[in-house]
Amino acid sequence: MSFLAACDRTDGTDPVLLLLKLLPVYIEILHELATAGCFWVQITEPVTTAGPMSKERQTAMELAWRSMAEVASGHALSLVFVGGGGGFWRNLPHVMSLPMNGLHIDMVRGGAELPSVLSNLNPRCDLLLGVVDGLNRIPTDVYSAMRWIDKIRAECLRRRVIITPSTTMRFTNKDGRQLPPEVHNTLSDLAKVQRACVAATFVH
Repeated sequence: MSFLAACDRTDGTDPVLLLLKLLPVYIEILHELATAGCFWVQITEPVTTAGPMSKERQTAMELAWRSMAEVASGHALSLVFVGGGGGFWRNLPHVMSLPMNGLHIDMVRGGAELPSVLSNLNPRCDLLLGVVDGLNRIPTDVYSAMRWIDKIRAECLRRRVIITPSTTMRFTNKDGRQLPPEVHNTLSDLAKVQRACVAATFVH
């Protein structure tokens, strides 16, 4: 959906109308990923955090996600929904109605939506908490993040909670020597939170 929404058409019509032509490509990619042994697929939909979506676009997104979910369920493949950074705002009810296996929340810029998410999200849906700021050069406050995590874990005893960056990570490098300093620092923050979570597991 977001890929089409970012396009322009010379005739002035909404490019989302081309969804039925693009959707088979995504379906084929999911088949190939499942065949290759993949079991988690993250799909980023920044259009859901860019402002209120029209009814037409909501309908198109629902069609796309239901089609992908049908394929995913046949392969035991899990679909993770990620926004574009920030809150979903008016689009939140629509997003949570989509057939997904995991929902990512930007806790840095969209954390105010967490109570609504906890109250309405499908209990079988994993919750990915973006507590490590992926855009700011200031190191993440690990202790503050752990307070959030502990509170949520206490409220979600039967839900899997996964700790993630607040935004999609665009760079990966095992030793970090070729990463920009700000990206290296962000990955370092993520490692700190991971270690803190492991320690908290033993404490609890």
